[in-house]
Amino acid sequence: MAKPKTVTVENGAALKDALNALDEIASESVLRQAAVAGVREIFAEVRLRAPVDKGIYEGKQGPHPPGFLRSHIIIAYDDEVSVPGRVASYLVTWSKEAFYGYFLEYGTSKMAAQPFLRPAFEAKKTAAAAAVDEVIQTKAKELSRGR
Repeated sequence: MAKPKTVTVENGAALKDALNALDEIASESVLRQAAVAGVREIFAEVRLRAPVDKGIYEGKQGPHPPGFLRSHIIIAYDDEVSVPGRVASYLVTWSKEAFYGYFLEYGTSKMAAQPFLRPAFEAKKTAAAAAVDEVIQTKAKELSRGR
């Protein structure tokens, strides 16, 4: 069996401050900020790729002008997947008024799919991860006072 090693802490206050800073970096607030930064990258790409029909669709709530789906792409917090204090999950989706986005993304028996969500995610997932990392690194520098 290995011989136990002893550890001596010479500056306990500095160690305590560093551990408190780590706790703050991993806080729910910072994690949410990082998640939102990442999802905004994907959100912008989805809005660019959302199909725009040239005609006016007549829905139950009235006419939907060209670009209605694009203007109704939203970022939503996902309560079902999120765990308070641990995991913040966000979705890029369409509002209820633009429900037909589902039909465009996946197609129907009478219409071929025109996917825009999945290709946007694939195109921006690296940029989204970089945005998340940037927020966390910035907060780490702020909270450790640039040390």
